[in-house]
Amino acid sequence: MKVTSKHLSLLHELTEEQFNAVEMHSFLNVISVIRLQLETLQMLSGSANFLDHIIHITDYLTEKIQKGDHKVFFPENIRSYQQKVLKDIDKFETLEKNSRLLAEIDDARTILLEIFKVMDIRSDELHRKTQNPNKWESYSIGEFKEDFNKFFHAVEKNSKGKYQIIQNIANKGLNDYLVNFEVDTDNGNEISMPLAFKDVIRDLIANARKYTQPGGQINIGLSQKTGILRFIVQDNGIGIPENEMDRIFEYGYRGKNVRDRPTMGGGFGLTKALYVTVQLNGDMWIDSKEDEGTTITIELPVRDAG
Repeated sequence: MKVTSKHLSLLHELTEEQFNAVEMHSFLNVISVIRLQLETLQMLSGSANFLDHIIHITDYLTEKIQKGDHKVFFPENIRSYQQKVLKDIDKFETLEKNSRLLAEIDDARTILLEIFKVMDIRSDELHRKTQNPNKWESYSIGEFKEDFNKFFHAVEKNSKGKYQIIQNIANKGLNDYLVNFEVDTDNGNEISMPLAFKDVIRDLIANARKYTQPGGQINIGLSQKTGILRFIVQDNGIGIPENEMDRIFEYGYRGKNVRDRPTMGGGFGLTKALYVTVQLNGDMWIDSKEDEGTTITIELPVRDAG
């Protein structure tokens, strides 16, 4: 299905708050993961309020982001927040005697440190994007793939051993995801794109993982040739019901086959992908079949980086 004007009209219906949430979708997902870790620790401890202060700060950040205050996610502010999170967890640990909960605290700290690495990358990107939102930036292919390897590693850690994200089929276990990620360019060893589109790639890959059962496969391709940047993400997950395809770009809409699944997202990753694609004068296609999987393709005309 190619995206057409009937889908584009949905963008004009967004409220200011919805627009801000769409624009900051990736950051809201990161904050949601952090909040879940803090909330889980507090619940396991039986303490009604020990982590309330840092949870309150986390909710405050979410509210500010939703209202369009991007500065709260700038590097200097995020580092201060990260330090407060770790300080409160350290205090929590010193007061705890239960060995099982001490192990949970240690696991949570490990997960949060991985999430903070991803947060640092996104915070730096947001700062640069705010200064020049339409600028195309160049990356070496190695640098670009390494950024995504950090993202995969954080997702894997957050699963607490339920699965790994493997790029070599010879190492794949029964519940592991096999991810094939290829990048080609006719520009030497560099690929270029706006930071907003890098965000979209990350979001769509996260969706592919989220809606594919452990043990599944995700194929990711990125090609910059003859003036076209082409991105494809393909999974063998649960797919989209045919009669709901025209609604998938609606803000907050989730298909009937995923509504009961707990997720960190707000249901607007595809809305954001559509918005950014339109802003960059690109085209977008979605092919999906329920219980078989989904393929998303985006093509953008290339502009010079710099």
